[in-house]
Amino acid sequence: MIDIPEIDEQHAHLFEQLDNFKASCIEHNTYRADEAEALFATLTAHCRTEERLAGEAGIDFRRHGEKHRAMLRGIRKMLDDMENPGGDVFSLIRYVDYWFERHIQEEDRNLGINLKQVAFVEVGEQFADEFLEQRSAG
Repeated sequence: MIDIPEIDEQHAHLFEQLDNFKASCIEHNTYRADEAEALFATLTAHCRTEERLAGEAGIDFRRHGEKHRAMLRGIRKMLDDMENPGGDVFSLIRYVDYWFERHIQEEDRNLGINLKQVAFVEVGEQFADEFLEQRSAG
């Protein structure tokens, strides 16, 4: 949890979707391409959400965004490799799970802190403006 509701909800959904994908692969004893692609689409949308929120807040997102792009390229390659004989779905699952947990710890927590700081400054500025307006009117 990084205490940014939109991001936290997406993180929870991504972990749930990953767990369901893993369970489905085990249950069917095969790679579930449709579920993998749905997970990838959700992950891609999540990356766009973080980029949007950072942009709206005026936060430099270049380094964080590059980590997203590198991760998405890596996962896309693994998904494409699943079409080849010998593709290892459980390596894919471990990679996504590990990357996602590490990324939240190392990157998204800082993003959450920065987003909260910007929001606090904006609320503080709004409060100061209202206070000054009330003072000059009174």
